[in-house]
Amino acid sequence: MRKAPGIVLLLFAFGPLSAQPDVWDSWEESVVRRLNTASDTEYLNEEEKKVILFINMARYDGELFAETFLEAYLAEKNLGKNRYVRSLFRDLNNTSDLAPLEPERDLTAIAQEHAKSTGESGRTGHGDFNGRFEPLLGNPYEGVAENLAYGHQRAIDVVISLLIDEGIRDLGHRRNMLNPRFNAVGVAIRPHKSYRLSCVIDFGSLPRSELNEVPYR
Repeated sequence: MRKAPGIVLLLFAFGPLSAQPDVWDSWEESVVRRLNTASDTEYLNEEEKKVILFINMARYDGELFAETFLEAYLAEKNLGKNRYVRSLFRDLNNTSDLAPLEPERDLTAIAQEHAKSTGESGRTGHGDFNGRFEPLLGNPYEGVAENLAYGHQRAIDVVISLLIDEGIRDLGHRRNMLNPRFNAVGVAIRPHKSYRLSCVIDFGSLPRSELNEVPYR
């Protein structure tokens, strides 16, 4: 295993987790680079790219993600292992080798518009979900889903809070992130009138031949 110091600096240039770079010790640099599918995507900012990377890491090796980033997050936040956290450990331990999500312009455009409109109005929720995604369903997407998070500045907070999914009976956010059918994603983080920031993550299921980015190897 080789630690990836350049990636550590990129991802944790700020925040308390920067004091725990050892979370990267168990991740091979080549693996992280392969999972960082949005690294060269010009229409995403750095924090949006990190959201995709962290989701991909959880999908690729859930057990290792739990041992590293999830454990570090719980320690940083001084959180105990309630039933939602315990169930997340179980789900991550059973998650491996899922294809990484690739960034897609059309999903990103939908995420950006929803983040912008709800942020300016202060609304929350998946308003007009069917209308927003109707043009994409079947042409070319076989399925879509959406996660929303509010008030988080860092990508790691967005991803792990949605994975824990506390208070969500069906764990729908977690299920979306770890769904093997999804292989495409769009992310938008924008100012929000009521919660300071919102993050919209839109997932899609595309035939492999329709993916815009370099296929997973």
